[in-house]
Amino acid sequence: MIRTVALGLALVAVTAGATKAPPKAASLPAVAKSSDAPADEYFGPFKYSAISVRMKVNALGRSYHERWSDDASIVHDALLVESSYRAWAQKYPKDRWLAPTAYHLAQLYQDVQTQDARNHARAMYDFLAKNYPSSKEAHYARLRLSQGFPALHDESPVSPTPSPYGPASPVPGESAVPGASAPPSSAPSAAPSGGPATAPSTAPARAPSTGPAASPKPTPRP
Repeated sequence: MIRTVALGLALVAVTAGATKAPPKAASLPAVAKSSDAPADEYFGPFKYSAISVRMKVNALGRSYHERWSDDASIVHDALLVESSYRAWAQKYPKDRWLAPTAYHLAQLYQDVQTQDARNHARAMYDFLAKNYPSSKEAHYARLRLSQGFPALHDESPVSPTPSPYGPASPVPGESAVPGASAPPSSAPSAAPSGGPATAPSTAPARAPSTGPAASPKPTPRP
C-alpha cells in the first residue's frame, strides 16, 4: 500500500515537470508613430487638414494669377490658411511637407504686389530658414532674403469669376415673358403712302349671271 502511494506521488511529480508552462514570447517593440500629420486631422480655427492647406495655397495662387480676386482678399484668405499651417507645424514639427508648403505660401505672398503682402512673404521666408534649415526650400528662402524682393509693379485689373454654366442665351422666337404678347392697337392703321385712304364700297355686290352668255348680233350688209 505504501509502495503504491509512493509510486503514485512520483508519477505525479514527473508529470508536473513535463507539463511546465512554455516561456512567454518576447514582446514586439512598439511601432514608432509617423512624423507626418494624418490626412484626417484638422488644424487651426478653420479646421484645415494638411492636404487642405496645400490645396488652398494652390487655389489662391491661381485666383491671383487669373485675377479673379483683388489683392486684399488674396492676402486675407492666405492669412487664414497660414493660421492652420502654423498649428500643423506646432504639432508635427518633423512633417516632411511643412517646408515645401511654407515656401509656396511665401511665394504667394511675394506675387501679390502690395507692401503688406511683401511683409508676410519676408516673415514666411524667415520662418522657413530658421525652422527647416537643412531643406532645399530653406536654401531658396535664404537666397531670396539676401537678394531682396523685386520692385512692386502695376497689376492687370480684376476680372469677375467666370460662371461654370456660361452666359445665358435667349431661345429664338421666344419672348422674354412666356405667354406675353403686344395688345392690339385701338387706333386705325395708317393709310398706305402715295394717296389718300379709300373708304370701302357700300353698294351691293352684283349677282353673277346664271343664263347663257349673249352672242353678239351680226352687222347687216348694205
